[in-house]
Amino acid sequence: MVANLAHLAKAHYSPGKRKLFTAILGLLLATPTLMAAPKVPVIKVHAADATRHFQPRKARVNAMLKAGLQALAPDFHWRQLISTNDIVGLKVNARLGTLTGTRTAVVRAVAQSLMASGVPAKNIVIWDRNLTDLQRAGYTPLARELGVQLAGSREVGFGEWDAYTVPALHWELAVGDHLFGKTKTSTKSHLSRLITNRLTAIISIHPPIADRQNGARGHLQELAMAAADNTDRFRISTPHLTPAIPELLDRIAFSHALPGPVFRKKLQQLQTQKPNRAFPLHLLETSGEIFYYYEEAAERALPPHTAFTLAYETAKETGRSQTLLIRGDTHEWEQIIHPDGRNTLQRRTLGKEEARQTKLRLHITDALLCQFHQGDQSRPDYATAINELWISRDPVALDALSAELIASLRRSLNLPVRRAPDAILRYASKMYLGSDRPEDWDLRTIKLGDRAPE
Repeated sequence: MVANLAHLAKAHYSPGKRKLFTAILGLLLATPTLMAAPKVPVIKVHAADATRHFQPRKARVNAMLKAGLQALAPDFHWRQLISTNDIVGLKVNARLGTLTGTRTAVVRAVAQSLMASGVPAKNIVIWDRNLTDLQRAGYTPLARELGVQLAGSREVGFGEWDAYTVPALHWELAVGDHLFGKTKTSTKSHLSRLITNRLTAIISIHPPIADRQNGARGHLQELAMAAADNTDRFRISTPHLTPAIPELLDRIAFSHALPGPVFRKKLQQLQTQKPNRAFPLHLLETSGEIFYYYEEAAERALPPHTAFTLAYETAKETGRSQTLLIRGDTHEWEQIIHPDGRNTLQRRTLGKEEARQTKLRLHITDALLCQFHQGDQSRPDYATAINELWISRDPVALDALSAELIASLRRSLNLPVRRAPDAILRYASKMYLGSDRPEDWDLRTIKLGDRAPE
C-alpha cells in the first residue's frame, strides 16, 4: 500500500526548493525600513471600590472585566480567542481559598462572559491541581449555579505524553503520580490527561502570590506545578526549578492533539472527497497553500490524504510513531502520527509564528487583593486591596508585574525583598511564552470612576 501511494506524490516542490523560493520571495518583498514587532497589550483595570472589607463586588468586577477585554483589542470578541467547540479550562488557585487565592467573583465574570459569547456551559471546566481544594474553596456551588464543570488534574490522572526529565534529580513518588507503584523514585514529571486529552484552550486566572523560593509566583509557576506530577522536587532546588517551570509550561501551551477516532474520521473524508474541499488535518491554523512531506516515502510534497495515509499505515504496521513535515508560507512544523491515529505536535520544531497559536489563550491576574507575605498559606493579615484586574495574552509580562508589586509592598513594610523570578521569566521568554522586557509591552491603565451601588 505504501509503495502505491507514493506514486501519487506531487513532483513539484522539494523541501530545498521551497526554502529557496521563500528566501527569494522575502527579499523581493522586503522594504527599506524594518517594521517594529507589535507590542503585546497589557491592560490594568482599576476600580477603587472593587472590594469592600476584602470582599469583591460582583457588579464592579463584571464592569472591570468588560472594560479590560474591550481595551485588549479593537472590537474584542471572545471568538477571536476561543471557538464555541473549545473545551475551555479556567485555571484558578483554590488551595489558598477565595480570600487570598483566586476570587470566585472573577471566575464567575469570566465564565458568564464566555457563555454570553456562545461557549456552552458544559464546555467550561474550572480546574486546579486537587478537586478537594476546589470544593473547600466554594467552587462547587458556583459550578452548580453556572452549569460548568469542576476538575482536579491529579484526579484525572497523568499520561505518558512528552514527559519532562531531569536525570540528576530523583524524587520519591506520591500517591497519584503516574509511575507510583511501579517505581519508588523517578526523574520524570508527566502532564495531566486533563491538559493533553481534554482541554483545548486554557484561561489562567491567578492572584499575585509571595513566594519564599522566588520572591513571587503567578501564572507560569501556578500552571506548571498544578498540571504535572512529581513536582515537589523542584521546590527544594531553585537551579532545577528555573528551567522546569518554562519547560512544563511549554508542554502545556503546545499540547495540541487530535484524538485517534477524530483523525480516522477526517482521514476517511480526505480519501473520499476532493483534497481542496476536505477538512485539513494539520493542528495549527495557517493561511495559503500547505505542503506535506512524509520523508520516509519521498522528498517531494504530497497531497494531504497521501501524506497522512502513508504515515498512519506505516505507524500501524511498525508500531512506531511517524513524522510529517508541514510547511506553509510562513509556517513550518513537524506533526507526529501515532499508531492509534492520535496526532500531536513536535514542539521543538515550532518557531515564533507557530508559538502564537498556544493553548494558553488569555491570562487574568486577579489583583483585587495581593498577599505579599507567607504565600504558602492563606494569610489575609498579610494582604492588601489593590482593586485591579490585569489582562494580557502574555503570562511573562503579568508575572513580572506581580513580582514588582510584591517587592514594592514588602519594601513599604520593611520586609526583606527576596530574589525576583527573573531567571524563570528570561527562560520563558526564550521559549516564546511571552516577554520579560517592558519595551515589548503596550501597558495601559484604565480607571473606572463611577462608584458601584451599595
